[in-house]
Amino acid sequence: MSTILRSAVAEITQKASLIFELGRFMPFSLVVAGLLLASSQQQAALAFTPPRLVAQLSPQRFTSQMEVFNRDLDRAEQLYDNLMFEEADRVADMTIARINAFLIENQTIEGVGEIENVYVARVNQLKQLKAFKSAARAQMEREGAANYDRQQALRERKVREQREHQYRMAIEARRAAEARAARWWSVWYGRPYAPILIYQ
Repeated sequence: MSTILRSAVAEITQKASLIFELGRFMPFSLVVAGLLLASSQQQAALAFTPPRLVAQLSPQRFTSQMEVFNRDLDRAEQLYDNLMFEEADRVADMTIARINAFLIENQTIEGVGEIENVYVARVNQLKQLKAFKSAARAQMEREGAANYDRQQALRERKVREQREHQYRMAIEARRAAEARAARWWSVWYGRPYAPILIYQ
């Protein structure tokens, strides 16, 4: 016979003896009611499990730590917003490591799961901000490159126009020189041709 069965049989025997003894002095219904009440109280006591530990320490300890976490997360968010990704990553990584250590240290405190959810949501917000700002910076770089290309094309076109203008001015200068030398040209043209060299 198992230990649990022997214990149950002993309990039933004890209750029966108690009913017999008490039945001589009070009505049977009152005896049974009293035994049922005692039995229910015993079961409630056996089913009771102690709750998670509630922090009894001064809240200043947690407050100071959580203020540091919140301040550092705010700083990381500002850095991401200003496109300073390397510094923002450094601040975020250090803060997340400290938050994890804080949660592990206080994992037996009631409500730690809700606190963890808040920090998880905050860190996810930072990740989404970084992704958003990264995409925005990439778009700005593409637009900047495209604008540079447009400006470069504009500069090149202006250079071509300037050179073309200088060439046309050179043509006009030649024609003007020929017009001024028209009388002497016929006199001098009979001389041997000596080419004018632009480059020596």
